[in-house]
Amino acid sequence: MNTYPLTSLITLVLVALGLWLAIRVVKARFNFADPLTNAALFHSPAIYSDRKFMIAYRNQMNFLENLILFLPTMWIFAYNVSDGLAALIGFGYVTGRVLYAKNYPRDYTHARGFQIALLCFLFLLVGSAGSTVYSLLPI
Repeated sequence: MNTYPLTSLITLVLVALGLWLAIRVVKARFNFADPLTNAALFHSPAIYSDRKFMIAYRNQMNFLENLILFLPTMWIFAYNVSDGLAALIGFGYVTGRVLYAKNYPRDYTHARGFQIALLCFLFLLVGSAGSTVYSLLPI
């Protein structure tokens, strides 16, 4: 039986979001170069000069760079504090990342999405650190 079903659900949603962003990168690569007619260009460094590819690529990389910090923090919080609260804050993080991804870099909505995700991460980080330190205190 899963003791942390809500945090598990948010983790799966984050995996799905990562898959969606990866598919966007693949589509941008195919739009830049057809692998059947020009395989060399398809895997060429020249692809990094394409604006649409770079937007999709940086969006995915930014997500992955943050995900590696967010996931363990969310799970420590779920274990030490609350599965439900970790999932609720995780949902806020997902919402922020979706806002960021859908609007990057068109307008300032992507910055708002980043701020929401960052706030959720910082809340979980402080809660995780505080609960971990508290568990080490001799009481």
